[in-house]
Amino acid sequence: MSGISDYLKAVRDKAGLSVTQAARDAGISAPYLYQIEYGQRNASAKVLASLARVYRVRVDEILVRANLMPAPVINRPDAEPRESRIERAFEYVMRDPSFRAGSDAMGGLPVEAKLSIVRLYERAEGLRILPEDFL
Repeated sequence: MSGISDYLKAVRDKAGLSVTQAARDAGISAPYLYQIEYGQRNASAKVLASLARVYRVRVDEILVRANLMPAPVINRPDAEPRESRIERAFEYVMRDPSFRAGSDAMGGLPVEAKLSIVRLYERAEGLRILPEDFL
């Protein structure tokens, strides 16, 4: 989780919270948050999602920085087949622990249904995974 420590300290400071306040609001102990911020302990995706809520930052931003989630796929080559890009975007969405769109059985959905789920996720999270004009 190297790299995430400085980011977490910076967003906590920007939120104007002490370690004690942030830990209480996230439902973890202050010593645990201190250890996360100083790179002495790793945090689970669930803890990072709680911290994102407390710091009012996007969950995906923290998870990407912690290498627990891949970066959005928007900057991939256009030569890649459409279905492949939709599949990767769908996988990205399904890795977000704060987004629950069903069960593991959703892998068998048609590509167009997966694209619809990706678009719903983009709207809900305020981010762009696939280009806007991607049909």
